[in-house]
Amino acid sequence: MGREELSRAREQALHGLRVELKRQIASTLSGTPRYCALVQQLEALTRDHDAAQMRWFRDLTQEHPLQES
Repeated sequence: MGREELSRAREQALHGLRVELKRQIASTLSGTPRYCALVQQLEALTRDHDAAQMRWFRDLTQEHPLQES
C-alpha cells in the first residue's frame, strides 16, 4: 500500500471515529462524566488530526518547495 492509500485509509478511519464519538455525545446526557470524557476524546482526536495535517504539509513543502509566480 502506497503513501496515498495509507493516508486515505487513515482519513477514513478518523472520520469513522469522529462520527461515532459525535453519535455517542449526542446520545449522552450533557454534563455527565461520560459526556465530558467523550467531548475530551473528540477534542484530542481533532488536535491530533490537525497536527498530523500540519506535519504532512510541512513534509510536502520540504520535498516540493512553494514557488512564487
